[in-house]
This record gives sequence, C-alpha cells and structure tokens, in this order.
Amino acid sequence: MGPLLRKLDSLLLAREIRLPKPLKDGIELLNEDLEEIGGILVEHSMADSPSHKASYWMDEVRELSYHIEDCIDCMLPMRSDGDGKPRSVRRHKVGRVKIVGFSKTQKPCTRIARIAELRALVRESIERHERYQLVDGCISSSHRVFTAHGRARPLLHGAAYLVGIDEPKTKLTRWLTGEEGPHLKVAAIVGPEGIGKTALATELYREHRWRFECRAFVRASRKPDMRRLLGGILSQVQRRQLLSESDACTDSTVQSLIDNLREHLQDRRYFIVIDDLWETALWNIVNNIFPVVNNFSRIIITAEIEHVALECCGYQSDYIIRMKPLDSHDSGKVFFNRVFGSEDQCPDQLMELSNKIITKCGGLPLATISIAGLLASQPDNPGLWDHVQKCLCSNLSTNPTLEDMLRQILNLSYHSLPHYLKTCLLYLNMYPEGQTMLKADLLRRWIAEGFISNNEAKDIKEVADSYFHELVNRGMVQPMEINKNGEILSCTVHRIVHDHIVHKSKEDKFITSIDYSQTITGPSAIVRRLSLHFSSTKYASKPAGIMFSRVRSLAFFGLFKCMPCIMEFKLLRVLILEFWGNYNGHMSLNLTPVCRLCQLKYLKISSDIIVELPAQMCGLLYLETLEVNARVSAMPFNIVHFPNLLHLRLPDGASLPDGIGCMRSLRTLQCFDPGNNSIHNLRSLGNLTNLQDLHLSYSTMSSNKSLKKNLIALAFSLSKLGNLRSLTLSSGAAGTAIFFTISNAMYSISLFLQRLELLPPIFIFHRLPKCFSQLHKLCILKVAVSELLTSDIYSLTELPCLTVLSLRVQTAPEGKIIFSEGALPVLRYFRFECGVLCLEFRPGAMPNLHRLKLGFNSEQENYGNVLAGIEYLLNLQHIAARIGADAVVGEFNKRAVESALKKSISKHPRCPNLNVQWVTSTDEQWHHLEKQHPSQEKGSPAVHGVVKTESVEDNDKQPLGKDSEVQSSAQHIGSSTGQDGTIEKEQVEDMNKHADSGHGFFYRPTAKGAYNVHSSMCSELTMMLDKVSYILPLIEGARPGCKAGIQELHNLYNIIEKGKLIIQHCVECSKLYLALTGEAIVSRCERIRDSLRRSLFLIKNMVPPALANQ
Repeated sequence: MGPLLRKLDSLLLAREIRLPKPLKDGIELLNEDLEEIGGILVEHSMADSPSHKASYWMDEVRELSYHIEDCIDCMLPMRSDGDGKPRSVRRHKVGRVKIVGFSKTQKPCTRIARIAELRALVRESIERHERYQLVDGCISSSHRVFTAHGRARPLLHGAAYLVGIDEPKTKLTRWLTGEEGPHLKVAAIVGPEGIGKTALATELYREHRWRFECRAFVRASRKPDMRRLLGGILSQVQRRQLLSESDACTDSTVQSLIDNLREHLQDRRYFIVIDDLWETALWNIVNNIFPVVNNFSRIIITAEIEHVALECCGYQSDYIIRMKPLDSHDSGKVFFNRVFGSEDQCPDQLMELSNKIITKCGGLPLATISIAGLLASQPDNPGLWDHVQKCLCSNLSTNPTLEDMLRQILNLSYHSLPHYLKTCLLYLNMYPEGQTMLKADLLRRWIAEGFISNNEAKDIKEVADSYFHELVNRGMVQPMEINKNGEILSCTVHRIVHDHIVHKSKEDKFITSIDYSQTITGPSAIVRRLSLHFSSTKYASKPAGIMFSRVRSLAFFGLFKCMPCIMEFKLLRVLILEFWGNYNGHMSLNLTPVCRLCQLKYLKISSDIIVELPAQMCGLLYLETLEVNARVSAMPFNIVHFPNLLHLRLPDGASLPDGIGCMRSLRTLQCFDPGNNSIHNLRSLGNLTNLQDLHLSYSTMSSNKSLKKNLIALAFSLSKLGNLRSLTLSSGAAGTAIFFTISNAMYSISLFLQRLELLPPIFIFHRLPKCFSQLHKLCILKVAVSELLTSDIYSLTELPCLTVLSLRVQTAPEGKIIFSEGALPVLRYFRFECGVLCLEFRPGAMPNLHRLKLGFNSEQENYGNVLAGIEYLLNLQHIAARIGADAVVGEFNKRAVESALKKSISKHPRCPNLNVQWVTSTDEQWHHLEKQHPSQEKGSPAVHGVVKTESVEDNDKQPLGKDSEVQSSAQHIGSSTGQDGTIEKEQVEDMNKHADSGHGFFYRPTAKGAYNVHSSMCSELTMMLDKVSYILPLIEGARPGCKAGIQELHNLYNIIEKGKLIIQHCVECSKLYLALTGEAIVSRCERIRDSLRRSLFLIKNMVPPALANQ
C-alpha cells in the first residue's frame, strides 16, 4: 500500500502535471480512502495469528492496491527523478519517436470515471471489513506495544559480540598458523543453527587471511549453485574486485572453473572457508579443485550435520570443532553489550527481566542478538520488557527445543518491525538462498520497488541506507564484507532467518520463489513478484501455471533456455536476468523485447553469452538503473537520451554513443572506458553535474598519443564534476601498463569527494597535488606519485575524515618521511610502497592506525632504525611487509632485514602481528606488466625500484599477506631480462620504438646486470630519466618561441651532454643495457632540440622583430 500512497501524494503535489480540477478532486478522495484502509491493513498485519477472514481480507486489499497502481500508471504516465518527485513524460523532449506498447493518456472524462470506479472498489472493501466484523480483531495483537522509533544504538558487527569462543578460536589459530604441519588440512566447525559457527569462521578469516597468498570465503546452501560457488572462489583467489554479486560466475562453465582454480592454486598457499555445507556430494566435487601441496594451506567448513564434517576432515575427529551454547555469563555479555553498551549501564529495574530473557535464549548467539536487537530499538520501559519475557514463555511448549525457541524469538523480532522494514526484509526472498547480496544493489532494488518513503530532510538513498542499517542492528541481516572505512559492502541472512522470510513471504503472497524442483498446479496463480532459481541443468524447465501478465518484478537465475518469454511480462518494474548458455550452439540471446516493458525502472543483465540489446529503447522512459555484465553486440544508440537514468553500469570495453553530456540525471557511472569512447564523450563527461560515483577502467590498449589525449580531456571533465563523491581509475582486463605523469598543477576537484582511487600504472602524479588538503570529506585515498617530499605530506595529515591511505612512490626520497603529532587522526589503514623504507612516526601521530602495509626493497645500505617511532602507533595491530629482492640476495641479508623489522616492532607495547613476504623476479604473474612499466628510484641502484604489487589487491575487502616462513614468487619490479641477466632483443627494440614515438610516456626498464654497476652511475642515469620524463611533455605542449620553450631547450643541452658522458662510461664498463638506454634518450633529446631550433629559426626570419623577441 505504501508505494501507491506515495505515488498519489507525489501526483497531487507535482507542479509539472496539470490535472483538471474534477480529476484532482477525485484523486484526493481516493487517496483519503486508501489511507484509511491502509491504516487498517497495518493493524491487522501486526496480529499474532490473524483469523482466516482477516487473512482473506488483507490479501484482497493488497491485490486491490496493485490493481489501482496499475490503473494509475496507465491513465497518467509520468516519470520520477531520483528524489522521488514526479515529472511529466509529456513535458520531456525525447524526440519524435513511436513507443510501441505504451498506452496513450486517456481523456479527462474517461480518467474521472475510472477514478470513481476505483474509489467505489475501495469503499466496498472498507464496508466488507465492517461486515466481516473484523473491527476488534486487530486490537488483540500482542505486538502493539512496540514502537516504530525507539532509541538509536551504534551499529555493531564483527568482534563486537564475539564472546565465549576463546577455546575453539585458539585451537584453530594454532592450526592456521602452521603448528599442525605443512600438509593441506581441513577443519570443520559443527553445531546446530544459530550456535555461532559462521561468526567464528568469519572472525578467523578476517584475522588470518593476510597470512595466505590466496583466500576465499563462500557460502553453500541446501540447494547449491555450483557455478556460483566455484565462481565466487575463483574471483576471490584472483583478487578481482566485483562490482556486482553475479560478476563471479558469468564467464565460464563448471568444468572450466574447476580447471582454472586448480591451475591458479597450484604451488600457492591458500585459505578457503566454505560456510553452511550440507552434502558430502558437494564436498566431493569441491575437494577436487584443491591441489595437495605442502605449503601450510588450510580449508575450513561449517556444517550442522556431523557425518558431513567427518567426511570433509577425512574422518579425523581432531580437526572437528563442536560448538557449544554460551554460558549465562557470556550470554549476558552479548546481551548487555548489544542493548546498553555494557552490563554496568543496565537500569536496576530491568536487570531481573534481562536475566529472565537471557535464560530463554538458551545460550544461542543468534537468539540473543535478535532479542537484544529488538529491545535496543525500544525505550527502557519495564512494561514492554515484561511483555517480551511473557511472550517468550507463553508461546513455547513445555520442553521446547533450541530450534523452537530460536524460531519463536525470530517471529517476535519480525512482528516488532515497523511495516516498512517488514517489506524490505521480505524482499530478500528474491535472492537465492545462501547468496551474498551487495548492499548498493539491494538498496537500488528497494527504491525501484517503491519501498522507500520520501523524506524532505534526507535523500532517498540515505533513507534506504537507514532502513538497511536498522535491519542490521536488529540482527535480521548479517554484514559480510566490510571495507577498511567500516562501511558494509555486502550482506547475507542466516539460513533460519531466510526460512522465516520465505514462510512470511508466502503467507502474505508477497513473493513467489520457485526452484527447479517445484511446480505450480491448479488454475493460473496471480503472482506479483517472481523469483526463479534454476541452477540445475538436469531438471530445469520453463515454469507453468503462473499469470505472467500481472508480475511486477522478475528475477531469473539459470539456463537461458528455461527463461520465460519477456513479452508476457507487461507490467514489470524490476527485471533481473542472470543466465548462462549450454554451449551447444546457443551463444547469443536476443533481448530486443525488453524495450516494450514501459514501466521498467530497474534492469540488470548478467550472462556468459552474447546479449543482443535493442538498437533503441524508446519505451523505457522510467528506467532508473541499467546494469549490463555481459558481452553485448552494441549499446542502444538512444541510451544517452534516457530521461530518468540514475545508475549505469557498462560491460567491459563497451562504448557509449556520442551525446553522453545529455545524461544529466546520472548519479552512478561504472566501467566507463576512456580508451573506447570518443574524445567528444570524454569532454562531455563534465556536463554530468549530478554524477556522484564514477568508476573508470581501461580495458583495451590504446596508442600513446590517443591515451594522452584522452586523459587530458578526462582531467578537464573531472574538474567540472562538483558533486562527485567517489572517483576510481584503474586498468581493466587488458592490464594496460603506461605511465602518465601529471604535473603538480592539478585541476580543481569536487570538495565533496569521499573516495579517490587513481591507481597505477595509468595515473601517476609528479607530486601530491596541493588541492588534496581541501578535501575535508575524503575518507579513502589511493594514489601514486613520482616523488614525495615531506612538505607534500602536510597536505594530507590534517584531513579530518581520512581512514584509508595508500601511497606508492616511484623515486625514493633523500630523507625521512615524518608524521608528526596529530597527523592523520582517524587513519585506520596505511599502505606505503617505495624503494626505500623511509618512514618515521612521532608521538601522537596516527592514533587510530590498525593496519600498516609496506612495500620496499632490501638492498638499502643500512637497516638500522627502520620504522622509527613505530612504538608510538598505540593501536597498531597488524604489519605486512612485502620486500623486493633479487635472486642473488642471500639468506643473510634477508635475515638482517627481518631482524631489523622485528627489533623495531619489539619496541611496540602491543607487539603487533608481523607478516613478511619476499618477492623474487621469477614469477610469470607479473612478467607482462614488468616489461611495460618497470621503474627505477632516484638516489639508489637500478634494482631499488618500487616493489610492484597488484593494483586490484589494494581494494578494501582483502588485505594482502603471507606467512613469513613461506617465500612468494611474485616478481620484483624492474626485471625484464632473461634468466642470465642479459637483455632480450625484443625488449630493446620495444624500448627504442617508444623512445622514438615523441610522446610524453616513458618506459623505464632495468636489468639484473645493473646490480654490478656502480650506484652513483645508476643514480645519474635515473635522475636523467626522471628529468626527461618531466620535461618532454612540457616542451611538446609549449608554443614555439616562447620563453618557457627556450629555457627547456637550454635544459635539454645539459641533459644531452651529461647523457653522453654516462653512455661513454657504460660502454667502457661493458654495460650494454644501460648504454642502449642512455643512447635512446640522448637521440630523442637531440631530435626535439633540432625541431625546436628549426622552429626558432623560422620565427626569427618570418615574423616581425617585436614578436620574435617575445
């Protein structure tokens, strides 16, 4: 009823839509009648056990509200902006097009008569309610004592309520850290539902994942989808950042997923958690993907059935952890911490009632958290607490089981929810059991369904976010992935909560969920929301017995041959299609009919086959969200003219038609590829002034000239996006590896920015821009710089909201980078990569830092006083060091580095965990990147380049790490040579080719042979490389004859002369590689010098003397 009432209210208040007075009066009367019947419906929905008559009447009213909303949409076509305010379709200029299937607006007299008919139906329903004598039926509800808005409690998750698990956690920690031996081992956590199995496994995973090179956490279910399960493991062990929960399983068959997993995990140390495993048959399949290697790899599974756990552990009972209920002390700690913050803050008049309620929870953490979440949202009223305690006593049998008690508490918690939260919670039934739901995706679906109330003080997205966090606080939704900024990225629901949602959803006829084993018999059923889960290819078939023409929301998961015809769904508002092919010749699917779904607001397509979208989608005037995670033949050419599009996620490598500047309502743009879009679109990007979230990804390799031109246009556009909250630029699937050095004079940037990720190798600043100091709302910053000075750090140290900072520095600074007192007051995660470890902390710096991640090389001359002042980081818990070393570095030097680190850390009062990962130059994983953008550092030998780590590894979800006893095979930056340290011919030719290109992009390879070159000579060559990389773009962009050009020409002479001396020295020392590098640089400089000289000569002889002298 809520969406209909909000739609009528907006219609009456809209200034853009002029309604005839008789029609407006009729709508106002209809709205009043609906508010009356809606209030009665809410009262009945709160009843403990409504009578058969009441249930029948409520179903009738819900169907009536759907019917009225459909009639309103057909009579008065209108569109809605992101703020929930209606806009007239007729007043929006979309060109002269024919919209197939879109009914014409009815005449005023017809609409007035139709409104009168609808009002008569509502009045008849009210009279029927009185005739059924249901007036007093709703008063008996025992849940009327609960308030919709009680006190606000802080959001708790993770370790905030983990108590009573010290013994199993300690045992599994020893097992994870390798004390049980190097062989692959499997442990199982067993116990009844709600006992805390998932909580323990999750906490172990969050605490120890950094020790392993590959790790993944996935959830199974009673009817698991094998593709989704394996795809989830593969995406996590490869550390692919997913923008959608379906990204993991749309690119492979099951067999190819298994093969890819075995290949990727071979010779790597991995940690896999499989939650909620039910069948040994599933384990027999999954177990085959894990290579048996003696490198301390570990697997944890959780299960309710003991024989499943025994099978997974190879019938070794020593590796089975049997969970027990919490004792009264630990249960009380969970309860009081959740409700009051601590037991000391519990009022005396509530202490006795609290202990009675705790006893009723039976030591089950899920039950305790659920009932505590209910009471935390209510006032401290002894009468209310006594009511809760009596409800738990009266509704339970004489000898209730733990399961009975848990279900009763969940039922009580559900009925205490406000009606708007019940609706949002029931919608989770659209997702398959066990699936992890992205928070952003869930909120957009709620908005598209019309579940979110308008609020003048808040944006509709903020209201949806508050609903989500209230469900988390109530214990109904469990957070899964939480970034370093403390933001929940994804969530799930406990299995027993999911069962309760399915039951209530079926009872209220809210959502019909069908899997491959279910059928509908009898006459055609009226279904408003339909979710089809066809994960099994053996039994899947098209559903029958459903009246598709009335369906408003459709979610399909499975083989595309089982998907019903889209043409039959005429009233769809939400459409989610996640399908895959069977590879028997069916490699594409035509989705042209989707353009006829005139009421569609949300469209998401995920597939591993080619999707053919319509050439134009003129009928989708209401579309607010479009997500395409599939290969497409082409994007609709009129997509840039969608009047109401708010969120757009493009397929990898897709290009938009020219005219992107017309999409002024757009708030989210993901996977926009600057390399595949025209320069016109890049310049028009700045017209999207409402854009808040922009994710850019290079998926194809562009030419140097084209890439430079695109990035310059992009920089200008970014300076115009004043409402931008999040900006990410990263290399896509093609792994583009080109340095683009930005000068210190950066264009203006949005002051509202909260997240900024300009990841190498695409985007590198010469120095930290000064404008960063103005970003007072910035929470996450990840950038790379050519050089870093102490003065640059000052621009960041006072940012009041910065919680995540990742800095990668190409050129090692001459001195220490010092963080003084008060620097970065709220920073929780700091990642620093540089050729030399040059950090120093003063007392009072980074008071909230929890995790420190370092990347540096081991060939510095002095290891003393590393991490100076580390003892002043009082809240530091974890340190991860990724250290680069060539194969010739001996064990003695490695032990010296580790000893120096441990000595510094030993001064810390809390002794934080240390994980050291040695990086060698033998891993092919980095080979393709290192050939394209190796780096050297100023003031150090050529091998002192910045250690290279994954760009995707720097995401917020999974910090990288590995046990100190296991050496990684990741390649060291700067190695692009053969096994004997010589230079390969193709690499020299590639270097000379790019040296001749005349552009501002510079490839800077190094060689193993550089180890034997004197450090001062390498330093000179490195400085020359840096100067040329910086000067050449300035010269190429300068106007011939200007003073700046003449000055840079003078600088070139100096560089050329110095370069010739270095070349001569390299030849005398038989250092062919460095000689070739220097010769290419000097040759390029000479050509540019000669070009400038000719330009100056022409100016001098062809223009008036007054201009020539400028």
